[in-house]
Amino acid sequence: MKIVVSKNEDKWAGILLNKEKLYYTHSSFENKKDAVSYLSKIAGEDVSVEEKEHPYIKALIGIDNGTDYDLPNIEFDFTGFTEKEAKVLQTLFEVPVGDTISYGELAKKAGFPGAAQFVGNVMMKNRFGPVIPCHRVILSNGKLGKFAGQANNPRKKQLLDQEKRTKGLDKFISSNIH
Repeated sequence: MKIVVSKNEDKWAGILLNKEKLYYTHSSFENKKDAVSYLSKIAGEDVSVEEKEHPYIKALIGIDNGTDYDLPNIEFDFTGFTEKEAKVLQTLFEVPVGDTISYGELAKKAGFPGAAQFVGNVMMKNRFGPVIPCHRVILSNGKLGKFAGQANNPRKKQLLDQEKRTKGLDKFISSNIH
């Protein structure tokens, strides 16, 4: 596995790649050392480390900051996910910028009608956020629901509000997923 880190204003962002496929994302480290340490623990094995700009990190930072970004054709490493879980994540990746979908709607769209709770459990395991946008999944009554294990997490609302303000970003989103 390989760690790639890049500085974003006063924070650091990092990704973990497995054979160049995206395995993990994180965008709010205080410093490079913390990023490398944290991502090394996620990898659980020896890793190489590069400090450079990377298209996946640029997209991650753009999503995080609510700025213009281009989402490249990303290959995800779904190792550790069941086929059903990967299908839910792939389906969620197709939800357009600025839109939301309920847990039940996402379950149905992924081919698992009635499996809203299953979808919620998959969202808790999503290690690709916000690239695979679990923040776009809401309760059927329109309330935000949980995000990062916390009910009414202000970060979820912040990400959704940023997307609504920058709705034009959907023209930059590629629907290609592997």
